[in-house]
Amino acid sequence: MAHNHSAIKRRISMTWIQTALGVLFLAALSVGGLWYLGFHWSFGMIILGLWVLFPLLGWYHSGTLVKKLMRCQAPNLNDPDHARLVRLVDKLYPVTGLPVKPPVYVSPLPVPNAFATGRNPRNAFIAATEGLFEVGLNDDELEAILAHELAHVKAHDVAITSFTAVLGSAFSLIVAQGLPWLFHGVFSSRKSATLLDKLENKVNKQKKGFFATTGGIAGFIVMAILFYIVSIFAKFVTLFVSRCRESHADALAALWTNNPCALSTSLQKIVLWMTFHSGPDMKTRFLISGLSPLLLVSDFDNEFTGDPKKNKGGVFASIRRWWKGLGENHPPIPERLKMLDEMSGGSCPRIM
Repeated sequence: MAHNHSAIKRRISMTWIQTALGVLFLAALSVGGLWYLGFHWSFGMIILGLWVLFPLLGWYHSGTLVKKLMRCQAPNLNDPDHARLVRLVDKLYPVTGLPVKPPVYVSPLPVPNAFATGRNPRNAFIAATEGLFEVGLNDDELEAILAHELAHVKAHDVAITSFTAVLGSAFSLIVAQGLPWLFHGVFSSRKSATLLDKLENKVNKQKKGFFATTGGIAGFIVMAILFYIVSIFAKFVTLFVSRCRESHADALAALWTNNPCALSTSLQKIVLWMTFHSGPDMKTRFLISGLSPLLLVSDFDNEFTGDPKKNKGGVFASIRRWWKGLGENHPPIPERLKMLDEMSGGSCPRIM
């Protein structure tokens, strides 16, 4: 089992640095916004408090909610696939250093995937879907997937991504509350009649306030556009942190199994299955989409098979895939495979 230990350790360190930078950046923006705007208790601050409270409640009860949504059941040890799942978790657990062994469950979803959730390692669990047993994984590949999920538990990734999402949402709401004040401060002054003041007064008189910068429809439209841009920016930072956590889980799984290529081939097999099988029904697709941050692969990953025929379309298609990739919780599959190649010290086999 070829692997480059130093490359794996570098990747783990880099993902923690990137995660810290992303979280600190959003925290600084939120705190800075509150300080600069001088917020006091108001209706807007009450809304902000509720906006933060709901995701925190979701994080606290994440294990219970996901277990019900995915209809997770205890594995049937009379089923060879379920028994293999339990056996491999038992094999991995001593390597992880976790305080307790997370329970393992099976979800009846026919789509191949795996996930882990829980507010902390003592309340977490990992699960595989029934579809995961249909893609022809060997023991090494299934072990690598389970190691990836256990890595999420070890690193408190559910808490990290939930906290980051709260910061991103809070910053967007802070900006929404402060934009009218900021907008007025830029375009209006009581002390002196600047050129902008004069222009605004003229517009107010001639157009009856339609294009007023501190009010009217034009002002509302500009503030809405600015809020949209800021919200998208905060969302991209949040998703950047999520992708860092996925890369960290890949690296930690490679370290624990000493076999980066096993995870590489398992990802390829899952994406190939997604590519050549018809998509799930609308209800299942909606569920997978909503739980995408927790899953091993997202529904978007089948657009990145590495097949030139599938990825053709020229510059504009490449830009579209790049832009869409920024809005995903997982790094694109080719990027994950490339990182696993580096950690293997060579090139992992390609089956797609």
